[in-house]
Amino acid sequence: MTARAGAALLLPALLCGCSSVVQYTGEIVDRHHGRTWFTRLPATVGGSVGFLVGIPVDVAVMPVSWIAYRSQPKETRDVLSVFMFPSFVLWRTCALVGAPFDGVEWLVWRSWQAPPALTPEEREAAERAWDEMGWSRYPVVPIHPPERADGPGR
Repeated sequence: MTARAGAALLLPALLCGCSSVVQYTGEIVDRHHGRTWFTRLPATVGGSVGFLVGIPVDVAVMPVSWIAYRSQPKETRDVLSVFMFPSFVLWRTCALVGAPFDGVEWLVWRSWQAPPALTPEEREAAERAWDEMGWSRYPVVPIHPPERADGPGR
């Protein structure tokens, strides 16, 4: 029964994808995303412990990492991303210790707070990012005021 319960708890994590987990764990350790020390402290401690535990794992899997590193094209090889991969995974996974604290903080505090106002610089950066996303490939057709049959503006 415990194996089934463990598999049932692990299944959503396997289905959600890796990038969302990495982004979330980055958000719960960063004060700029609205988290207080109540969430950041357990997440940071968990992530740090996970990274430190991962260093011996990095050394243990060095032969496999070396094969993976040598199989990549020379132009795209990255030493840190290959040889420190177990540490990175354990860092992000153990930072999820802060997730229950984040849920409590959201229920008690963040859900009741208004979102922070953007500064003009932040708003301009966000608008620039949206402009650079390539939405301009869809032409904008003005619908107001409607064109008259005898030509526009006559």
